[in-house]
Amino acid sequence: MAWECLGPDLYLYHDCCQVYALRDGHRALLIDLGSGACLDALDEIGVDEVAGVFFTHAHRDQCQGAPLAAARGIPLHFAARAREMIDPELRQDYRRLSPCHLAYPSRFHPPQPIPEAIYDLAHWQIHPFGAFDLQVIEAPCHLDHHLVFRIDGPAGLTLFSGDAMHSAGKVHEAYCLETDHYTGNGARQAADVLCQLRNLRPERLCPSHGPVLTTGIWEAFELTVDRLRWLGDLKDTILPQRPPVQRLVRMHLGAMHRISDHLYLWGNSYFLLSDDGPILMVDVQTQLPDSFHALYRETFGERLIEVVLVTHIHCDHVMGIEELRRHHPLECWALEHLVGGIERPYELARPWLHNEPTRVDRPLAEGRPVHWHEYELTPYWFPGQTDLHAAYTLEVDGHRAMITGDNFYPAQQWGGTGGLCGFNGGHPALWRKSAELVLAHEPEWLLASHLQPHRYRREDFRTVVAWTEEVTRAMQALAPDGNLERHHSPHFLHAFPYVQPLGKLNAVKVSVTNTYPHPLMLAVAPVLPAGIGGDGEPRELVLAPGETAALDFVFQADPGLAGMHLVTFEVTANGEPWGQMVECYLRGPGQYEGDKPAR
Repeated sequence: MAWECLGPDLYLYHDCCQVYALRDGHRALLIDLGSGACLDALDEIGVDEVAGVFFTHAHRDQCQGAPLAAARGIPLHFAARAREMIDPELRQDYRRLSPCHLAYPSRFHPPQPIPEAIYDLAHWQIHPFGAFDLQVIEAPCHLDHHLVFRIDGPAGLTLFSGDAMHSAGKVHEAYCLETDHYTGNGARQAADVLCQLRNLRPERLCPSHGPVLTTGIWEAFELTVDRLRWLGDLKDTILPQRPPVQRLVRMHLGAMHRISDHLYLWGNSYFLLSDDGPILMVDVQTQLPDSFHALYRETFGERLIEVVLVTHIHCDHVMGIEELRRHHPLECWALEHLVGGIERPYELARPWLHNEPTRVDRPLAEGRPVHWHEYELTPYWFPGQTDLHAAYTLEVDGHRAMITGDNFYPAQQWGGTGGLCGFNGGHPALWRKSAELVLAHEPEWLLASHLQPHRYRREDFRTVVAWTEEVTRAMQALAPDGNLERHHSPHFLHAFPYVQPLGKLNAVKVSVTNTYPHPLMLAVAPVLPAGIGGDGEPRELVLAPGETAALDFVFQADPGLAGMHLVTFEVTANGEPWGQMVECYLRGPGQYEGDKPAR
C-alpha cells in the first residue's frame, strides 16, 4: 500500500479503513488509523512525526492499530462518549456475563481497551494544524459517538465523514444503524445527520470506506438520505396501508384473559387447559410475581402446569421457567432449532438472552406432530424477529390456531412486526418463509405474544410477502456492493461460541457463508489479548458461491487469568483488508452484572 495525494498536504492511505493525513512540514495529523500500517509508510510523504490521531469513532476497523501508535507516544483523541466503548471499567461487554444478556448491545465491533485514549474531542471545537483549521462536528449515525471533521485549508473545504456515508446512496455495514431491534429509527437518524452534513457544503468528501468525492456531493447526500428513509419506513411496519384488526382480548395488564373455554392469556403467556386437568403454558417471562401465583390459583385452582412450550430464545419468554419448576413439576418443550440458545445462551451473539441456562426436557422435531392430552401440536421453524423462533399449530375449542410468538402483531401494534434486525438474525427471506407458512395453514387465530392475539386475514400476509420483496430491494440498494448479508448482518462472519468460560483449552469456530456470486477467498487470523495464547497463524479457505465453511481455533489461557477477554479475528477477503471484524469472548472468574451467587 502507498499514500495517495488528494491535494496540497492532504493524503490518503488505504487500509481496513481509509486513513487520512494532514501534513505540516515533517509533521502529520491523522484521521483514523486502521490497522496502523500507515505508520511505517509515513516517510513516503516526508513525515517523521505524528502530532496525533483524531478518530471519527471507536469501531475496531478505525482504531485497531491504536497499540502501535501508543507505543510510539502518539496521542489518540476520541469523542468523550467513546469512553463507554473503550474503557473496560465502563464497558458493558466486560461487565456482563455476555454482552447480549438481558440487553440489546447496539454498539458493534468494540475495540480492545485503549488505556492511552484521550477523550477530549467535543462538538464545534476548532483545532488549528499548520495551514488547516479542523472543526469537530458530532454526527451520531453509524455509532452514537460518531464524529466528522471539517477542514478549511489549501485543499479547500474537506469533510472527513467517517462511516456516515460510503458513496452516493450507499452505507457501509448498515446493520450498525440498528439502534434498536424493532424500528427504523437508526436509519432515519442517519438520514437526518446526512442532511446536516450536506448543508456544510463540502468540496471534497473523504469517507472511511468508499471513494473520495469531489463532484456530485450534494446529489450523493440526497440519494443516500432518500434510501435511508426508504429503509427506515419499511422497518417500521411490515403491513403498510393495512387497516387495524380487532384483538381477541382487551389489553389489561395483570389480568387473566379468557379467550375460549380451554385457552387463557396472562401477560406474555398462554395457558392451554386439558380436560384431564394439567395445563400447558406457552412461554414464561421474567420471574413471576406473587400476584401471578395468586391469580393462577384463583383461576385454575390446583391444576398443575405440566409443560412450558417455548416460542423463541429471548429472555422475556424463557427467563421464568426454572423458577416456575419450584411450583410445578413441569417439562420444558421447544423446537430443536432453539435448544442450544435456551440451554447455553452465552454461546450466541443475539440480543435479549437470558443470563442463566434453562433446561429443555423435550426437543421437538420440525413438522412432526406431538400429542399432549387431547391436543395435537405441530412445531415449525418460524424465523422473523429472530432466526431462533418457532410457531406451533393446534386446534382449540373448534378453532384453528397458530402460536406465533413475537413475529406478527395486529397492524396497529408496533407496525405489525417484532422487528427486522440483523443482529437478531433477521432477514427478509426468513420473514417471507414464515409469512408463507401462515398463508399455507390459514389459521383462524394468531396467538401472538405481549397480549396481541388476533384474527388471521389472508391479505395481511400477502402484504408481508410483498414487503419482503421491497425491503430486500431497499437493503441491496444501500449496500455498497449490493450484498445484503455482508452489509446488513453482523453474522455474515461470526465466531462460535460467542462467550465461553475460560478453560484449559478453548475451542472457537469462525464460520461464513459466501453470499456473493463469485468465489470468496478468506484469510482469518486471531488477534489475542494478553494472557491468552494459541495458534495465531492465518488460516485460509476458498468458498464457492453459496458455500458455508468454518475454521477451527484453539486458545489457552494463563493460569489464574480472571475477568472478560476479547478475542478478535483479522479478516482479508479476496485480498481486501476487512479488519478485525469478528469477535468472541473468553470469560474468567470475576463479578459480573446478572451473575447469581452460588446456591
